[in-house]
Amino acid sequence: MKEVLHTMISHHPPSLYSHCLRVKVFGRSLYFCSRCSGIYGGLGIGIIIILLAGLSLRPSGLWFMIALVLGFATVTDWMTQRLAPRKTRNLVRTSTGFLSGLGLAIVFMLADLLYMLLTLGVMMGSVGLVGVLEKKLRPKDAEDESEPLEEVSASE
Repeated sequence: MKEVLHTMISHHPPSLYSHCLRVKVFGRSLYFCSRCSGIYGGLGIGIIIILLAGLSLRPSGLWFMIALVLGFATVTDWMTQRLAPRKTRNLVRTSTGFLSGLGLAIVFMLADLLYMLLTLGVMMGSVGLVGVLEKKLRPKDAEDESEPLEEVSASE
């Protein structure tokens, strides 16, 4: 059960806890993926803002394009981190995730199945493209992790 909870909130091995936000609960450390935390935060706050402000998401095509632009903040950060010798920080991961979350809130509130499917297609295409490019760019004998790891002390 502990492994399942860990996978749900962090989905990073302990060697990559540097990509996580650490929260202490009852003296125990919980690690939350920083990018996903930003996405969930942006999604929740975006929905609340849209509802409370009574925003009209019309014309829906324009709002969908705004949502895609916001979403590409995370895609750009993630792709350049995976494919280039660039390290990103948790502040950047969380911030770009937040922008993507705002974009997802727009798509969700548009309540249009076509826009939702297009969004999923763009997300899947981005992940697939990175997988293909990584395979072509990485030497066959390279390790599974493509970036140097930062160690995180359990006492922090």
